[in-house]
Amino acid sequence: MSPVDAITVLTRAFNQASVGKGSNAAADRDAAVISWPAVPVEIIRAAGLRPVVIRGAATPTPAADQHLEPAAFPGRIRQLVEAAMTGQLNDAACIVLPRTSESDYKCFLYLRELVRRRLLRLAGPIVLFDLLQSQGREVAAYNAGRTRALFAALAPAAGTGLLDGVREQIARTNAARAAVRRLLALRNHPPRITGAEVLPLIGAFWCLAPEAYASLALAAADSIAGRPPLVRPRVLLLGAPVDGPALHAAIEAHGAVVVAETSPWGIDAAGEDVADEADPLAAIAEKYRRDASGPRAPVIDTRCWTARALAGVDAVVVSLPPDDAVFGWDYPNLCRQLQALDIPHVCLTHDPYDPVPTVDQERLAALVDAAAPRLEARG
Repeated sequence: MSPVDAITVLTRAFNQASVGKGSNAAADRDAAVISWPAVPVEIIRAAGLRPVVIRGAATPTPAADQHLEPAAFPGRIRQLVEAAMTGQLNDAACIVLPRTSESDYKCFLYLRELVRRRLLRLAGPIVLFDLLQSQGREVAAYNAGRTRALFAALAPAAGTGLLDGVREQIARTNAARAAVRRLLALRNHPPRITGAEVLPLIGAFWCLAPEAYASLALAAADSIAGRPPLVRPRVLLLGAPVDGPALHAAIEAHGAVVVAETSPWGIDAAGEDVADEADPLAAIAEKYRRDASGPRAPVIDTRCWTARALAGVDAVVVSLPPDDAVFGWDYPNLCRQLQALDIPHVCLTHDPYDPVPTVDQERLAALVDAAAPRLEARG
């Protein structure tokens, strides 16, 4: 396959993988529907299932809106509940929600209640993956126990003999993570691809089997490596994690390039490899505790990552959509940090899947203009 074809295939896989109106992505009985990329795909695949990770969309969600409060759930949760209520998940093997945000946990409770009241019928179970992201002394043991429970729930007949299958999936997925890192290296020092183009290439990591992804991503990276550098102001996208490239495209339409974002679909997709340890389930638990991106990631870790990411960028865009109840709390601290570094920024409060309001388009244009002198100073 040519590098151009690899880019096309990865982008198509990203765009078609989630559920939505008319989609059949979760129609198969081997589909494990996941609300956020904090559920170990190694375990999903070792159990013989296919992960389908939900993303937001601009598609209306009238069935979900009858049960979910407005401005309290992100688009991905509304899309998941809409798909469940309209029968798109009837044949899915299971729905797995990680406890990495309040909205995911509430979605778990809402879905269970809808089933109890017989307003929703599903063939498979609704499972909560209660992963803790703190660093207390007992966290590692607790997370390892929850990971074993997840494996047992998804593969009840597996027994300990199938742990070899988990080890195999760890090795395969680690190879795919190496391909993600290859793409990430092309986003900075200097950037050779826009954020809007690369986010689907990275995000397809969650959509494709690991061998297929690694082969396609490495072919795409080989092609991109030969491109000339993008001499544009470099923008860092912070705030609530985005799960699509629309906001990247809006920023880059004004002549900038988004070089990083807080998102498991982008810069946080790979993280570190799962360690080669005697207990593969405990190793998986520790990797996802450490690398899971989202509202319950420790603030100190987020601030340290931000401080490193600010080096070499010319401007910052902060996305705080109406459903955000977490990231806005740290916005004053971020403002002080940006002011001390003399980095211009804007804060956007619209839903990333809605068109950018005209007034915010003007603010983005002014931001890129303000960032231009920093680009010139860097030479």
